Amino acid sequence: MEASTSTNRHTELPAIEISLQEQARKLGTTSTFSPLARMGVLLIKGDMAAKMLHGQASQKIEDLPEGELRLSLLTSPKGRPYATFYVVRHPEGLLLLLPRSTLETTQTNLSKFAPLYRCTFEDRSDEIAVIGFNHADATAEHVNIFALPGVTGRSIGLCSFETLKTLFDNTLTPVSEAAWNLTQIENGQILLEQSHTDQFIPQMLNYQATGAISFKKGCYTGQEIIARAQYRGGVKKRLQRLVGDGEAKVGDKVICLMEGDKTEAGEVLLSAINAEGKTELLAVLKDNTLEEPLLTADDQPLTLIELPYGLEKQEI
Repeated sequence: MEASTSTNRHTELPAIEISLQEQARKLGTTSTFSPLARMGVLLIKGDMAAKMLHGQASQKIEDLPEGELRLSLLTSPKGRPYATFYVVRHPEGLLLLLPRSTLETTQTNLSKFAPLYRCTFEDRSDEIAVIGFNHADATAEHVNIFALPGVTGRSIGLCSFETLKTLFDNTLTPVSEAAWNLTQIENGQILLEQSHTDQFIPQMLNYQATGAISFKKGCYTGQEIIARAQYRGGVKKRLQRLVGDGEAKVGDKVICLMEGDKTEAGEVLLSAINAEGKTELLAVLKDNTLEEPLLTADDQPLTLIELPYGLEKQEI
């Protein structure tokens, strides 16, 4: 498959010049929108697109109603996600909304099944803008808005880049994608970038609790391992939310002080600055480290924050 020729049109948008801390404050006090430059849009085109994706995805796709957005996964034979995405209906088939870094691999893997279902693929990332709305009205002119599953007051919008530019003249407050990351941390939800694909089983990322997995649908690649982890247990690390004064970047290690010795507790998958100027993050941590002191890679203390959901499975 040829490499994607998509360009990132977010460079055409006005700059957001206030600090990340001030942007975080606005998330709590005003209605905001965030252009999501790291998100790509993959169109699966064809009348049988939903049937094709249903056979490969962790979530039910064939019964997806118009106007609804679902979180889903594509996993390897070892049950490890190589793609995490939102999916919505489109007049020509389905739209997958996913990190740009995983779009090409996703298209390559799904292309193996496309001939049987007479489907084709188009990268629409330079035509369709993805927007995160926070405490905004559920309607905006020429924007298709989809509520985020399991989350109150936050939604994803799709529109042309020309329409996106007009939002900067709207009553909504623009904040950056980095600020939107804070809402995802608060939600305890994550879409994996390429650097973290094929590393974790879904339960390590709490996907069973955020509606990304249907345990009632038919088989898909990796399903047996995912089901075994759910019903037989054995998952010894999970996604956690933390906060601290020090810096913690994606890919940094979280350190645990266990009996006075430093040991690796896990890895940061997402981080953002909150309204107090502290760093909040999502990290996959070993269960046996959660009662011990936790530190950033620079030895700054970290505190666990309760997630907004239990770890039991959520069915759609």
